[in-house]
Amino acid sequence: RPPLVFSTKRKISNSPLPDLSSMDDVAPPTMDWSLLPLDALSLIFVRLGAVDVLMGAGLVCHSWLMAAKLPEVWRSIDMDKHEVVLLKGDGVLCQMAKAAVDRSDGQLREFAGRLFVTDELIKYIVERYFSSITT
Repeated sequence: RPPLVFSTKRKISNSPLPDLSSMDDVAPPTMDWSLLPLDALSLIFVRLGAVDVLMGAGLVCHSWLMAAKLPEVWRSIDMDKHEVVLLKGDGVLCQMAKAAVDRSDGQLREFAGRLFVTDELIKYIVERYFSSITT
């Protein structure tokens, strides 16, 4: 496909430029982010990542909480590279991981974690996975 090329030929007006100084007082348009459709929010949350959704995005308002509970948000849980892994205790991180696994509602396909992962957590993930495919 050829590149898009713009060409403009306009007559330059001799009229004075509009006074934009009054624009400083105008508030930018606002958007009520709680009105976004759940499927759009869930796509945003997937990109945001499990840790950030668990630590705040799901707590913003009711519609964000509903989106944060959708199983498709939790198909891939990456708790390996987030800075919070270095700041929180292993117990807190394991509880966060379990909450994320529970929210996946059997749709978990990928889990990444390193420093805090225990045998108990691995067992929990495996049990949740197998209980979802046998029911």
